[in-house]
Amino acid sequence: MKKDFNVLLLNDLCSYGKASLTVNIPVLSYFGIKVSPLISVLLSNHTAFESFCAFDLTEQLEKIIEQLKLRNPKFNAFYVGWISSGKQPDIVIDIIKHFNIDTILIDPILGDNGKLYPSMSNEHVKSMKNIIKHANIITPNITELAVLLDKDPLKKYSEDEVKQMAQDISKMGPNTVIVTSVSKDEYVGCLCYDNNNFITSYYPKINIMIPGTGDAFGSSLLGYILKDCSIKEALEKATKFIYKAVELSVKDNDDRLYGISIEKRLHLLDD
Repeated sequence: MKKDFNVLLLNDLCSYGKASLTVNIPVLSYFGIKVSPLISVLLSNHTAFESFCAFDLTEQLEKIIEQLKLRNPKFNAFYVGWISSGKQPDIVIDIIKHFNIDTILIDPILGDNGKLYPSMSNEHVKSMKNIIKHANIITPNITELAVLLDKDPLKKYSEDEVKQMAQDISKMGPNTVIVTSVSKDEYVGCLCYDNNNFITSYYPKINIMIPGTGDAFGSSLLGYILKDCSIKEALEKATKFIYKAVELSVKDNDDRLYGISIEKRLHLLDD
């Protein structure tokens, strides 16, 4: 009999543009996984556009969690994406402790390309350091990894340096550290430190940025893990999925600013 999986998912919701929850939900749903979404911040559109407005939903989130506790559902995993500062980090930790969830995947959304996102601050970084102590799996990009370790995010780190950094951040709590956007020669991909083992998955560089690819990667990774793939298999499949999706986006001349055209790429999860 197939197992029914239920994932609690906390991330922001963009009204326009494909990113965050509007990417997370279809990817996980494709695996046949039930998704229980929680909205941290409501945005007019994702932040790659020239302007946006955002509404912090902390007050509403607290009330929703109160009701969720009354239902007392069983969640197989908790996926955490963009959270605001203030009370939300404490809400995340309370959820982890209350619902006793086995798999905690944290995507520590803080910045990219050597700097913090405009909406992020040192307070966010400090809070994230505390949150990842409770995670099994974290998926920082190379900028976020450096920031969380108080290192220079603008520096170009070698693969050996990234390996050491992944080991160092694992000491904070997570058994599995998957570093994305790692460059090696003409390739880019992921470097994973998992229980004293290193795993890499690289593909030829495609020099474009498409919003939502990180959300698609994290969601597919979790989907493969819940469907009994090993970390190595899940990493290889998720990396391949993103590479093929981006490759097709270039071929089909998709609107890159709008974000990843996830609905017409979901079949790639079967490859």
